[in-house]
Amino acid sequence: MSLNLPSRRLLKSAASTLTTSSSSSSSSSAAANALLPTLQSLSLGSSSARAIHTTPSQQWLFSRKKKEEAEFRRPEDDPTQLFKKKKGGGGDTRMKLTERLAPRMEGPSIFGDETSDVRAAPRFETGATGAQPPKQRGHFTSFGASLAKKPMARAVDPDPRSRVRWERKMVIRQLTRGTDPFSREPRAERIARTEREYTSRSTQLPTSVKKLVHLAHQIQGKTVEDALVQMRYSKKKMAQEVGYQLREARDEATVSRGMGIGLAKVEDADKVPKTKDGVAFAIQTKDGSHLKIEDASRLYVAEAWVNRCHLRHRRLEMRARGRTNTLKSPSTTISIVLKEEKTRIREHQERVAKKLRQGPWVHLPDRPVTAQRPYYSW
Repeated sequence: MSLNLPSRRLLKSAASTLTTSSSSSSSSSAAANALLPTLQSLSLGSSSARAIHTTPSQQWLFSRKKKEEAEFRRPEDDPTQLFKKKKGGGGDTRMKLTERLAPRMEGPSIFGDETSDVRAAPRFETGATGAQPPKQRGHFTSFGASLAKKPMARAVDPDPRSRVRWERKMVIRQLTRGTDPFSREPRAERIARTEREYTSRSTQLPTSVKKLVHLAHQIQGKTVEDALVQMRYSKKKMAQEVGYQLREARDEATVSRGMGIGLAKVEDADKVPKTKDGVAFAIQTKDGSHLKIEDASRLYVAEAWVNRCHLRHRRLEMRARGRTNTLKSPSTTISIVLKEEKTRIREHQERVAKKLRQGPWVHLPDRPVTAQRPYYSW
């Protein structure tokens, strides 16, 4: 049988019972007097005494149980005091060793110097009249991040030894090529040094590749002005988006690369054929069309292609006989490469020089006839 009574009622009933029984016999009163201090100590709930658990088992749930256990925990049960119970001074030695190893295991914070400066800095009170906020220090951002050389070294220069070796290698290579009379600059490096280009990619446009590729083919090889005119009067819905991308690429190329502002100079301009008035260059493109170029820094669309992106969404189309179709909404991007007319003039010169190197085509080469047969061998 379980006893489901509060502690106070139990103690009061025990005390009254002991008091009434004391008049009957002296032996029972002596036992009651011996038991009463113990019961009173249990009712006081001191930290040194252990409580009597008379509450129902259903009330011992999560937070209440943990709270009561923490309340009646004895100080001797503290795990930090276990080392001090050891005899012979072993606990003190172990505690000292733990204190010595703690900072070595944790290690200092990499943001220690930054946080100390931020905490030490005086705070600005907004309520003061006529007060001005303090100016930020030169090596700190508005968020308190350090811009000093030492804190930024790990992010800017993570591997200084490899960087020094690479720089030394590049300097040696450049000096070797520059001082060697028989060395030649690679063609790709020469083009990258003397010519400019800019690549721009649009955002995801709500159209398909099959529709947008026709606009990409329409602007290939045209100057930026002619391509904008074509997109302005086009009936295609995405023509306006392509025109916007052309204008954005033109502006970014002018600002970031200095293209289209008259800085391009044609090498060996005397060898390039010109018009009768001698003002413009007369060249022939790869597809066979003839062009007149007055400004070598004029921008044109060298390349234009499209890329398929992920689907915007899908939806079902209900059909007859319980069948369905999946309608997909695609998205596409267009990429544009802008170059200067100087590049197109160089390509024309290379094609002409290659044609001159090849020489005329010989139908029957002049070589001796071998392996005589009763029929023709040519």
